[in-house]
Amino acid sequence: MRRSAWIFLAAILLPSLVLAALAVRSARDQQVVLEHQQAVISQDITDALAKKIQDQLENSRADFIQATQHLLAQSPSPEELAGAFNQKLRRTWPLAEVGFAVDLNGAIRSPQPTQSTTAATFLSETGRFLSNRENLPVFSQNAAPNAQVQTARNQQQALPNQMTSLPNEQAQQGMPQLGQGQAVQFQRQVAPQIVVAPKQGNFSNTIAAESDFRRLVKDQTNGSLARFRDDKLRVMVWYRSSKASPLVFGAQLAQFKLIQTLAPLLQDPDLKRSTSAGIAGGNYCLAILDDRGQPVALSRSGFRTDWKHPLVATEIGEGLPHWEAALYLVDPQQISRSAFTLQLTLGAVVITLVAAILLGGWLMAIDVRRQMLLAQQKTDFVSNVSHELKTPLTSIRMFADMLAEERVEDPGRRARYLRIIAAESARLTRLINNVLDFARMERGGKPRERRLCDLAEITQEVIATCRPHLDDAGVRLSLEVEAANLPLLGDRDALGQIILNLLSNAEKYGGGQVLVRLRREGSAPNEFGCADVLDRGAGVPARQRSAIFKPFYRMHDSLASGISGSGLGLTLARQMAQAHGGDVTCSPRDGGGSWFTLKLPLAAAQVVEDALQSGGPNATP
Repeated sequence: MRRSAWIFLAAILLPSLVLAALAVRSARDQQVVLEHQQAVISQDITDALAKKIQDQLENSRADFIQATQHLLAQSPSPEELAGAFNQKLRRTWPLAEVGFAVDLNGAIRSPQPTQSTTAATFLSETGRFLSNRENLPVFSQNAAPNAQVQTARNQQQALPNQMTSLPNEQAQQGMPQLGQGQAVQFQRQVAPQIVVAPKQGNFSNTIAAESDFRRLVKDQTNGSLARFRDDKLRVMVWYRSSKASPLVFGAQLAQFKLIQTLAPLLQDPDLKRSTSAGIAGGNYCLAILDDRGQPVALSRSGFRTDWKHPLVATEIGEGLPHWEAALYLVDPQQISRSAFTLQLTLGAVVITLVAAILLGGWLMAIDVRRQMLLAQQKTDFVSNVSHELKTPLTSIRMFADMLAEERVEDPGRRARYLRIIAAESARLTRLINNVLDFARMERGGKPRERRLCDLAEITQEVIATCRPHLDDAGVRLSLEVEAANLPLLGDRDALGQIILNLLSNAEKYGGGQVLVRLRREGSAPNEFGCADVLDRGAGVPARQRSAIFKPFYRMHDSLASGISGSGLGLTLARQMAQAHGGDVTCSPRDGGGSWFTLKLPLAAAQVVEDALQSGGPNATP
């Protein structure tokens, strides 16, 4: 341990402290780094604001779907609702400027041009698109074809010089026609002072894809789209219920009401905490800019600046194409005054890193200690096994020599000595089997072939074999059979070894009274067979109930306590049970003692019947 501490000090801690000192010293002249860090923080803020706006748009779409579903539930039929959808939706959902209902065959059910001037304007601008008679360039995540949109994005990122570049004025004048697989670059309305991830030119990320309404809807149940008409942005949402198919209900959003729902996002407490942490003194103003680069909402009332040149900006996306979430500094010199703050922050980071290194060293020391404890347990295991092997061999040899030399004339004593030899041989066999099974499992050996067997029958056979030895040891063994038939698929020898190990544990620590109970638990098809081994010993403390199943773990040392064992019996019992899809658990027994339960899944009735027909109870299913 001392040598490891010196290695840790010389190889990790001291170099880390030297590097920390150099970092603190160089921080005084890192103004560029500070500005970049400020830009990154500011960009994260506008990214977060853009994400909140996108979430709000999704919430508005969800509110529309809920309002439509409510109207569908109140209407006698979707067809009847479709005819009056415009009037009913506008009364129940404030964001709707116009509500429309169309079917995918091109028939427009609502609105009617005579209902209002707004409805007539809407139909003149959008009617041919909704009735699938006209393809329009639209912004939508599910605009058809999707492959075309992805191709356009890839072309915009990889081959910007081969793409058509159009100013937004031309783009907004009805939008140009797009050819198959063709992408059109649009200039952003703002030119940020700092671009954290610079790209080729100042082009927008939003891509328009040409589609009619039916191809856009496809097999989707809901969606949104945006398009420009006469230099104005139109945003629509739509929903198709499985009960109303092929009817599609939608709405064109009132832009001024939509802005009213977005403006409170600038005062979001989480966003304020982020900006306050990133830009000291609240030296910032967040703004939502429309497609002309003009503010529609500000976080600081009365703020004025050059709106075309924010510090950083983030596009909101297809929901509001060419709209931006922008951040402006009220005092541009604030970055310079933050240099000292950066030094303090860097110092705190260095201290934190040093503390993390010390914590890592402490955790490493704990791990080394654990490994040393495991090594000590293995050493104790070797000592215990050596002692366990020597004791029965000594007894077997002594009594065998006495019988071989015919020094015992009493038939009763000879029979008793033979029983002792048989018991010690069984004890020796059990110990060797435990060691061999543990080694096989540690090597990842293949499981043995499983056959149909009966847990109750196996348990009774093991008890019959062990009862003479337990009687000689003064252990009173009782058996309660609540379920006499517990068929399952398993390795008969392994299951017998589990029961034997549990009985051996109860013999050592059970206080002379052991109860074995056979029962069923659960109901088909999740039915389990359980073999409970209950004793009246000292019990297992709660903090040690999981540890007793670990390899080599013993509550008492066999050399000091006189209780034999290798520390592998319960480990093997649990591993074998888990290999059969079950488990071995330990819990306290009412009135004192321990309660060990072997729980295994029972075989299905059909599996049992097939196995019996194919070759008897031990047949392979």
